[in-house]
Amino acid sequence: MIDENLKRVYEEALEEGVPDRFKDLLNALKEQDQAKGSNK
Repeated sequence: MIDENLKRVYEEALEEGVPDRFKDLLNALKEQDQAKGSNK
């Protein structure tokens, strides 16, 4: 029973996806990292 509940919760979390604000934050951090790398 516990296995079934954990699997259901995990699958629901996967279906939610990543909110746009987190995608924007990741893109901003990636751009910062690339800018720092080019200044070396």
